[in-house]
Amino acid sequence: MLTADFEQTWEKVSPDFMVDAVREFNDYPEVVLAWAAYIGAAVACLWDRDWTRYKDCDYVFYCGEKGFDYMDEHITEHILGLALESPQAVNLANFFRSKATEANSLLRHSGVEAGSVDAFKAFAGALEAMYTLGASHILSQLGYKWQPA
Repeated sequence: MLTADFEQTWEKVSPDFMVDAVREFNDYPEVVLAWAAYIGAAVACLWDRDWTRYKDCDYVFYCGEKGFDYMDEHITEHILGLALESPQAVNLANFFRSKATEANSLLRHSGVEAGSVDAFKAFAGALEAMYTLGASHILSQLGYKWQPA
């Protein structure tokens, strides 16, 4: 569970992300799922850095100049501030890739009919879960800990 700041950002960014995600999912399901985690990671980093400045960023900001296909590189270098070949960036990519593979397997074995409303709902839920995973992972690395209210 994330704070309202994170939930509102997903609500704002996800419709535009979904356009690209739906188009690319059949050919690149793990990429699409991992990119949602990268968006969450970016939001967490910016939330920690200066949320007042970054809270209104749109989907295009997270994609960067090269667009959807290079979103992971843009977020890694320009938002998280990591060199692409650094151990931290490689570990992050491996972590997101493994979780995206797991999420895709769960979707494929869920029993919902492909192309159905239920399939779309499962897909949308998986993207939001990956976004939450990305944000939570970065918040944890930054030293934040969840505490019950």
